[in-house]
Amino acid sequence: MGFFSSFSGKVANFAVSEMGVPKTLAVSEDDQDYSIKRVPRYKLEEAYLLDPQTFNTVNKSKQLIMQAGYTIESDKKSVLKKYEDFFANIGKVGMRINLHQLFSYVFHDKFTYGSAYIERIYDRGLTEIMDLKMVDPKLMDYARDAEDIIVVDKYQNPVGYVMNVGRVGSKGDDLPKREEQLSSAVVIKEEQIFLRAFRIAHFRMFPFGNRFESVGIIEPSYLDLTRKHKIEDAAANSIHNTAAYPIVGYVGDSQRAASKNLMKSTLEAMQNLSHSRYMVFQHPTKLETLEVKHSDQVDQVLRYFRANQSAASGMALGFSIGTGEAINRSTLSTQQRMLDISLDSEARATAEEFKVLILDELNRVNKYGGEAKIVWGNVVAEEKNEKVSRLMDAVAMAVIAPEEARPYILVSENIKPNEEAYKKHISSEKTKPKKLPSKPFPQSEEENI
Repeated sequence: MGFFSSFSGKVANFAVSEMGVPKTLAVSEDDQDYSIKRVPRYKLEEAYLLDPQTFNTVNKSKQLIMQAGYTIESDKKSVLKKYEDFFANIGKVGMRINLHQLFSYVFHDKFTYGSAYIERIYDRGLTEIMDLKMVDPKLMDYARDAEDIIVVDKYQNPVGYVMNVGRVGSKGDDLPKREEQLSSAVVIKEEQIFLRAFRIAHFRMFPFGNRFESVGIIEPSYLDLTRKHKIEDAAANSIHNTAAYPIVGYVGDSQRAASKNLMKSTLEAMQNLSHSRYMVFQHPTKLETLEVKHSDQVDQVLRYFRANQSAASGMALGFSIGTGEAINRSTLSTQQRMLDISLDSEARATAEEFKVLILDELNRVNKYGGEAKIVWGNVVAEEKNEKVSRLMDAVAMAVIAPEEARPYILVSENIKPNEEAYKKHISSEKTKPKKLPSKPFPQSEEENI
């Protein structure tokens, strides 16, 4: 009998209590005004493909996270085996991928678009999850009504998603009915299909507002990125047009004016300067070059826009553009540490999302009999030799045991562990005689007892 049971006179069971309907709203009519300001996802993909700084930032962030590694853990070995067997056999639909590639694609889409989508592939009877498939974020959106407002159920959860398949006739799920107590009716276009919410695992990077919408690292600086490209195009065209200084010819003098035919023949002769070193004019002619000076503000403005991109991504400018920066070692170390914290936080957040959206659903639908979780390694941008040196120092100072540092050293050096040889080595080390500590001072005379 618990504390609350003393008042009720019976065992209190909150699990059978009926869920109340929330009074607050997750969406409103004002949401459609904000969606207009968002950058279309295909433009975000163009920025990734065409801007070197964005391309490098997204890829380096993903690579730094993935190099940390991860493990699937569960309290029961029998349950863990079920999860491992499932992920060992994914990729039957769509592209042939494994779990490592799946995580890599999720991080890529989150950094680029702010959202990543995985379809849970069910059997025909919707009784078991059979596979996982990545979905292109450019084609996905929440199911909305005629006023472009996200449709939610009575518990303020989105009822589903729409996918733009580009052609008429594709078959999705049936549209929800009015008896499901929706906020409004779902409206889709001819080239779209409707997908129920239980099919889609929606990963979000930086949720905001109603927490349905999210943003990645490209969109906050997209305006600066487009301005940077315009300035770079203008500067490149200016340099191309003035790569060789323009040449001006003055024909005639104060006593004789040049005719049109004379100026035309002189111009034709000047045009041959590109492949002729010597030239003679029969009339008084003076040639000069016009020196063109480019604006000194171009480099400063471009650096300003690149710095804004760097700030939006959380990666220092020197790391994102791949060049050395004129900063001291202490500042560089601080920037590296901040990058580590940012990427480590994103890795752990995605691991938690994966547990809720994938692992928990596998346990609920496939009835695995226990929960599992993703444990992500420590995301550090430092050189692996430096980390190995720190670990060995910690072992020498008895802060950690050698066995705790061993897994990282094996992975970093790509060494396949030999447990039998390792046990023999440990046992031989224990049998070796230990060196006696030397006396601090040589014994010059016998001690008086």
